[in-house]
Amino acid sequence: MALNFRQKIDLELQRSLASKFSVIEYFWMMFAFRFIYRFKVANVAEIRKRYRQIMNDKNRPVLICSNHLTLIDSVIQALVLNSNFGYLTRPKTFAWNFPERKNYYHKFYWRVLCYFGKCIPVTRGGSPEQSRLARDQMSYVVSKGDVLAIFPEGHRSRSGRVDTQEYSYAPGQFLQQIPGARVLCVYLRGKNHGGFADFPKKGEEIYLEMQVIEPSSELSGMRKARDLSSQIIGKLKEMEEEYFNHAAVGGQ
Repeated sequence: MALNFRQKIDLELQRSLASKFSVIEYFWMMFAFRFIYRFKVANVAEIRKRYRQIMNDKNRPVLICSNHLTLIDSVIQALVLNSNFGYLTRPKTFAWNFPERKNYYHKFYWRVLCYFGKCIPVTRGGSPEQSRLARDQMSYVVSKGDVLAIFPEGHRSRSGRVDTQEYSYAPGQFLQQIPGARVLCVYLRGKNHGGFADFPKKGEEIYLEMQVIEPSSELSGMRKARDLSSQIIGKLKEMEEEYFNHAAVGGQ
C-alpha cells in the first residue's frame, strides 16, 4: 500500500513543525539530561564528530539500529549523537522514531513531546496493514532525506543483553524497500547500572559505540528480510561482547 494524499500531508506537517520546534524541545531534553538526571558521556565530542562524518554522504539513506533497554533510549541516543546546533543546521539528521503506541499514547504530554520529536506510533503485533503502513511511512520520510531509528529487537530486552532469539524482521523489510541504505548500529547502555529498566539511574555514565554496516543477502522475500535483520542483530551482539570484554579487563 502507498501513502495517500492526506497521510503525506500529515507527515509533511509533522516534519515542518518538528524542525521549527526542535530547538526548544532539544533544550529541555538536554536540561533534563544534564541537571535532573545528571547523565554523563565521556567521549561525546568524538561521537558527534563521527556522526556528522557518517551523515555527510547525503545520497545514501541511513537506518539507525540500536539495542533497547530503557523507555528513553531514543531520547538519550538523539542527545548524544548530535548537538542542538547540529540538528538546527541539519534537521534531517534528527532521526524519526517508531515507538510502541501503548508506551506513551495514553498521556497527552507524551503524545505532544513525541509528535515534535519526530515519532510515529506503531502497534506491536498489529495487522499486516498496520505493518505495511509503518514501512510506507518510513520509506516516505527517507525519500525526503531523513534518517530513521528503530530497535531491531522489537522490544526492551529483559535480560539486559541483546536478544538474538526473538527479534523483529522490520529492519530487513525496510532495507528491501530502500536499496543502498546503510545501517548505523548503535550500542547504548549505562556503565554503572545498565540493564533493563524504565529509566536509567540518576548520575549514570552513558556508553555509546557505533559502527556502519551494509547488510546483503542473496535470498528473497521474508527469508531475505530475516537474513538482513539477523546480520544487524549479530553486529549489535558483537558490539555488546566487545563492551563486556573491555570491562572485564578493567576498561571501564
